[in-house]
Amino acid sequence: MTTKPPFHSDRPADKDLLRWSNFTEGLARSFSLPEDSESIVVGIEGEWGSGKSTLIGLIKKSLSEENPKPIIIEFNPWMVSGTEALVETLIIQIAAGIRKSPEKEGWKTASKLLRYAASIKHLKFLKCFPGTGFVGNLAEEFGNTFEEFHKTIEKSLSEIDISERRSDVIDELAELGQPLIIIVDDIDRLPPEEIRSIIQTIKAVVDFPRTLYLLAYDRSIVARALGSNNEKDGDRYLEKIVQVAYPIPMVSQRQLKKFAEEKISILLTELEITLHPFEESRYESAIDQVASLSRHMRDIVRLVNRLLLILPATHKEVDVTDAIVFETLSQRFSKLRKNICVHPVHFVGGSSYPDPFSDDNLSTEDWIARRQEAEADATAARKDKKSPWAKFLPEDSEEKQVADSACRFLFSSFKSGESPGMNERRMANPNRMVRYLRRTAIDGIPDAEEIHDILSDPVKLEHALSVSDNKELSSLLGWLFIYTPSWPCSALEIESCIEKLIDKSQHVVIVESEITKDISRVMWKLLQHDKCTLDTYNKCLPDIIEKTPIHVFWNFVYEAPEARNENFRNSVLFKESTEKWIDRARKAINGELDGILLHYILFRIPYLQNGSYEEVHAITSKMCETDDGLDKLLSGYDDYKNDDPRPSPSFFIIKDPEHLASRIEKSSLNAKYYWLIEPLKGWKNKQNILARILDAPLPP
Repeated sequence: MTTKPPFHSDRPADKDLLRWSNFTEGLARSFSLPEDSESIVVGIEGEWGSGKSTLIGLIKKSLSEENPKPIIIEFNPWMVSGTEALVETLIIQIAAGIRKSPEKEGWKTASKLLRYAASIKHLKFLKCFPGTGFVGNLAEEFGNTFEEFHKTIEKSLSEIDISERRSDVIDELAELGQPLIIIVDDIDRLPPEEIRSIIQTIKAVVDFPRTLYLLAYDRSIVARALGSNNEKDGDRYLEKIVQVAYPIPMVSQRQLKKFAEEKISILLTELEITLHPFEESRYESAIDQVASLSRHMRDIVRLVNRLLLILPATHKEVDVTDAIVFETLSQRFSKLRKNICVHPVHFVGGSSYPDPFSDDNLSTEDWIARRQEAEADATAARKDKKSPWAKFLPEDSEEKQVADSACRFLFSSFKSGESPGMNERRMANPNRMVRYLRRTAIDGIPDAEEIHDILSDPVKLEHALSVSDNKELSSLLGWLFIYTPSWPCSALEIESCIEKLIDKSQHVVIVESEITKDISRVMWKLLQHDKCTLDTYNKCLPDIIEKTPIHVFWNFVYEAPEARNENFRNSVLFKESTEKWIDRARKAINGELDGILLHYILFRIPYLQNGSYEEVHAITSKMCETDDGLDKLLSGYDDYKNDDPRPSPSFFIIKDPEHLASRIEKSSLNAKYYWLIEPLKGWKNKQNILARILDAPLPP
């Protein structure tokens, strides 16, 4: 069996493909600040994908060879949420980096930094100062006893001597005897308020001597954030912060072409695709188009990943060079690709009928009218010596030129009135374009072989399941469900597929979504496959029960139509599943669970206990003893508050709704959940009326 090439990561390159080493070595030498140096901020500026992180990696490599070796600390603010957390985490990260220093003073300096961070944290008590709000907040938090209140203020103020603790840090850094280089990447990925916070922190909070901050960012994004959408003001502010800025130059077309040629050539070799003579004659021109359409090397890496999926399915049907250029064009201009699918007459002529590639459900009459209009537009464009596709090109002049060039490469045979030969398999031939789209368009009807190929390759399955669009994911799961029975596979492949589905289920956060149901049904279909052995069944089923989120587990065992099989319901595994679900439910409730998922579990426990609410009532009663527990329980009703018109919530999980209403009225949560008080008080009466109507007993 031929080993298929893996997908390419777009992580920073570890090789110097752009020959930046001389530049980074020179920077590294200047970064090791001498003693008594002030702090300095250096900026690496470039757009997304321009190579900022790669350049930083090369700088780090050069710094590791410096003597004396500086302490290098990396901080990625994108991994932290919230402006307050950013400040604290940055200082903690610096302390952790210093602590790893082989110098014996490292631990002492780190300790001083942490004390400094703690003093900054205490400033949260001064939010309302000066004024009565400050006193009121402290009094509310620490009680009404004046003596206790006074002690708390005294203690807090004694821990806010920032100047003294900052001086302690500076003294310890001097004793450390090593320069600090703190690398902060991905600043431009932060929300504007967090960008401002991290820049202000570097300037005002951690502005230590002999410390160099190396920041990587897109200048326009950061400037807009600092200037509150006024880029000019933000630029002026940034110039005060960053002493030295190095804009990353645009990668040249020559460099992009060389990189694209290397990557695509390797891919064709790995896929065992040999170009025909008519493809070889156009290959270099195709690479030129790839270089023009690509803004940076990351675009080319992403293209290679697209081609990894596309070419195996299309290289025998369509000219490979066309496929390469078409996918590059689609990646850069997704809207243009859609127009090619929906308005093919402007690009390839020919004929097509309403199909999955169009967003419109047109009748034949409407389709004919639209086609006639399109043909008239195309004819008029040719008379005016314009490209038939001109109306669909991007508005920006530079982008329009690039897109038009790619369209000329793909569709010039049609434009000039020539009919491309079938033997050349050009996309300019309408039949070839339709074949290509039917094999590659996500919204089209896939062949069974395509789905089987995804199921057979764990990497492809993982990639297919990684889509973020729920509609697209649901469609994929639907095709997996339909084509699984005909899949020629082994028991080992079934295990691999179920493992990937379990992994995907970990990211399904909406408890009663279609995705939850779809994943459950596909896993059941795999377990019912002819090639699923008893050993595979007995291995996979416990994995599903133990590793899927509790709401997916529930749907799989109790709601999926396939789970209603009597043999399964009467099996030992089913009984064990019930016990395990209840055990997991109890553990989840005792943890930090709240909101809809908490209610999801509470309403389902009685189903497994012969309709008894005794345990659930005990759980909810205990939760209501504290405001924290009460908040977790009531948060599950939040969706009812936001619905308009508001439906009546169900309180079966509450032992005494009237008592709970009274509890809310007397708690600190009254303002938050006042709207629940009236429904709670009227719940019992409502149930009595309903019971009389139905002549049925009340639930416990």
